[in-house]
Amino acid sequence: MENWLKDIQNRLLQDRTIRLALAGGVAFLFLIVIVDAFGARERSAAVRETLREVAAEAPTATVPSVNRVPRDLASERALAADATQVPSEPEVEIADADATEIETAQAEVTEAEATVAEVEAEVTEAEDTGAAMAEAPALDAASADAPEQEVAETVATEDAVTLEEETTEIAQTDEGAITSDAEGIADDGLALLAGADLDNGQRVWRQCAACHVYETEQNRGGPHLVNIIGRDVAAAEGWRYSRALQEHGGVWSVESLLAWLENPDSYIPGNQMAFRGLRNEQDRIDVLGLLSQSAQD
Repeated sequence: MENWLKDIQNRLLQDRTIRLALAGGVAFLFLIVIVDAFGARERSAAVRETLREVAAEAPTATVPSVNRVPRDLASERALAADATQVPSEPEVEIADADATEIETAQAEVTEAEATVAEVEAEVTEAEDTGAAMAEAPALDAASADAPEQEVAETVATEDAVTLEEETTEIAQTDEGAITSDAEGIADDGLALLAGADLDNGQRVWRQCAACHVYETEQNRGGPHLVNIIGRDVAAAEGWRYSRALQEHGGVWSVESLLAWLENPDSYIPGNQMAFRGLRNEQDRIDVLGLLSQSAQD
């Protein structure tokens, strides 16, 4: 009986030890959870602060819309500063070259006209000399000098006619060369659009369809694009253009439209078109090919 009681007491002691160990383990885990909860609160506050800093530093994006979108003035100022470093467009260089050729031709024409004036002065002097000789009392001497006067007048007249013909030919040649260069530039632009993928152009056009149409002369969120290639800049009737476009002037050629579609803010700073541009050159060619085909139809 005593052994049985001792055995029961030993078992109870062991059970108590196990319960104490379990209670101690639970208390230790509870303590760990409390400590981790305080740390998680601090980590959560740090994460929220980091997110607020990232949101404050993120740039404001602009998206095309029918309605007016608030402008990011800081980004526009940065783009305007970058635009001052953009090299001149090819058409500006070509215009400068054409202007130089015209000035050279005009200088040659002016020089030829001065030469003609000198010849005319010599002819007038020869005529005066001939008249004085005709009034001289010696008729034989006048008769002997008359053929020389006629020869001088004939030579002077022929020289004047030759100079006038050469001057006209030079002016016509220079004007023809300048016209040929301009036509060659236009042909190159149209040749570039000849290989455009119209199906891809139709897909790219979906980015523009919210504001523009090219089938009818109807303004929507932006001016219509009927016959845009070869049309004067800021010329759509009924649309109020920005001051930047009005002051830019010129004609929308294929090259200028390609540069405009790549980045409108860089090409003409200060315009009001909310469009980030098409970075892919083939997409720009394809959508211009679509507009060109529509104008031909």
